[in-house]
Amino acid sequence: MSEKTIHFHVGSGRCGSTLIQALFNEPAMHQVFGHFGLHYDPGIYLALNDVTPVWEYDEAVWRDLRERLMVPLLSRPEGNFFVTQENIFGAEHADGAGNTVGNSIRAIRTLCDGFRVRIVCVLRRQDSFVESLYNQLLKRGETRDFPDFVAALPADNFDWTAILDTYADAFGADAVTVIPFEKKIAASGGVDDFVEAMLRAIGVEQKIRFDNLPVINPSLSPRVRPLMRHANQILTPVEANNLAAWFEGHIPKRPDEPHELFDDAGRAAFLTRFAGSNEILAKTYLARYPAAAAHYRGGA
Repeated sequence: MSEKTIHFHVGSGRCGSTLIQALFNEPAMHQVFGHFGLHYDPGIYLALNDVTPVWEYDEAVWRDLRERLMVPLLSRPEGNFFVTQENIFGAEHADGAGNTVGNSIRAIRTLCDGFRVRIVCVLRRQDSFVESLYNQLLKRGETRDFPDFVAALPADNFDWTAILDTYADAFGADAVTVIPFEKKIAASGGVDDFVEAMLRAIGVEQKIRFDNLPVINPSLSPRVRPLMRHANQILTPVEANNLAAWFEGHIPKRPDEPHELFDDAGRAAFLTRFAGSNEILAKTYLARYPAAAAHYRGGA
């Protein structure tokens, strides 16, 4: 029997993971997957959600997960499987936290023992990532203003090339596929968006039209960010959560609406710390997307 392949989508968060999971859960997509010899079990995502991020690696836990979740896949007729869990990428943002990429790799190796592993991740430029992260955390009780939030970040954790190199060292450089979240960057590589790029990465060559992709887990409109931050300071957590849900449903950020949390000087200063790394990122991991080089240097 030939070796079966796991296409493991490791995130990162704030890069369309929730949309991918929502689309891939659709029964019509399961039929497409079956046509290409691919199987996706959303129950694996739910199970892994309880044990990620991998702050501490416990081999017994991951061996048990392998027996329960992955071993049954070996008897399925398909040769390729898709697993998604953005919380396993390893780029942590909590104050003082170190990256957990080493633990994540140990977990993936244990979980996928007996399979050929291919790593797939979707990334966006660090400034946009941080702006989206802050917006998301406002919905979860964040009370700091954006400059204080950025000042407290362990920003070295967002060196994407260092993280990707660690995955490449573990699984092989040819086993790591990086997809740009930004639509214009993806388009320079001949795909409509990161969803189409993801499908190609996992072996689905059929062109699938996703007109007017839904916004899943939307950011808050810039107009309500100050209100949400103030609400987090004066309301109970339950009340603030309810308000965030209302804002999310009624006043979300439009897809074409920039976050604009950094001013020009602050954005340039933040990106400067990743200049060398991002140059390598564009050349090594995003070479198929010609627009990536200028964008990751700080272009619009």
